Amino acid sequence: MENKSLFTGVEHIGIKALEMEKAIRFYTEVLGFKFLNRIKPGEVELVFLELGGTVVELVEVVNGQKFEDGVVNHLAIRVSDIMKAIDHLKDHQVELTASEPMSIGEGRYNFFFRGPSGERLELYQV
Repeated sequence: MENKSLFTGVEHIGIKALEMEKAIRFYTEVLGFKFLNRIKPGEVELVFLELGGTVVELVEVVNGQKFEDGVVNHLAIRVSDIMKAIDHLKDHQVELTASEPMSIGEGRYNFFFRGPSGERLELYQV
């Protein structure tokens, strides 16, 4: 089964943050998450935290766009080849929200799509 080597694990879970500094303090000081990094690849700031091998991506809320996709914004799935993974999704008539993957720097790419209940999912290639 080719899919087993294509989809390699959960990369991270994205959670909306109304107040980024407050959210960082909560996850690190109250829950014991380790701060990994902070980036702003576009208009939205992202902060990555880790606990026990699970990564949470805090997604900055901008322009009042609170929870159009829910508080848990997305689940990112790590892939070995993002183009093959996109083709796989197309072969299965999955709802795609973009036509091409986006470069997010340092050789990383992502691509968003929808699950069967409208949930927001992401392919993530390192």
